[in-house]
Amino acid sequence: MSPEQKAVVFVLAVLVMIGWAWRYVRDNVLFWRGAQEIAPPKPQQQIVVQVSGAVVAPGVYALPKGSRVKDALEAAQGTSANADLDALNLASLLQDGQRLHVPVVERAAERPTSDPRINLNTASQQELESLPGIGPEIARRIIEYRRAHGGFASVEDLKSVSGIGDRLLERLKPLVRVR
Repeated sequence: MSPEQKAVVFVLAVLVMIGWAWRYVRDNVLFWRGAQEIAPPKPQQQIVVQVSGAVVAPGVYALPKGSRVKDALEAAQGTSANADLDALNLASLLQDGQRLHVPVVERAAERPTSDPRINLNTASQQELESLPGIGPEIARRIIEYRRAHGGFASVEDLKSVSGIGDRLLERLKPLVRVR
């Protein structure tokens, strides 16, 4: 082989090696330098709550996890004019499967004078403490339960309050009501 042929082969070999090196760098180094990790979007976690009572559109609503009572009321197209918003904690976090009941404001003219029972959804701390077996701590728990769950749907819901069992519930049934 002549020196000129050797030079051509050498140049071709160098060009092949440069091409291979460029391809390697392009595919393996430059690609990763500017690459961003693309993670598939996480599905938004949702909760499902039932909204009932004094709202425009009662029903079952799917809301983003972390939603609050005010968000559920917005989903139900707001409250009716006679909604008792003071009975609710609008900033309270909702839980999946929760029922949010919006009570109605009870006006003095609407309260039957012949029914001396205490309304669990509007009773004050003092009114609750006047009941047999209910002290300040259980009265506070009743009010907290009412705020967290949007009120009581029935007198039997009292069993969900810590400290109220079957015996105490039976003593309270003739003295309380839910409206």
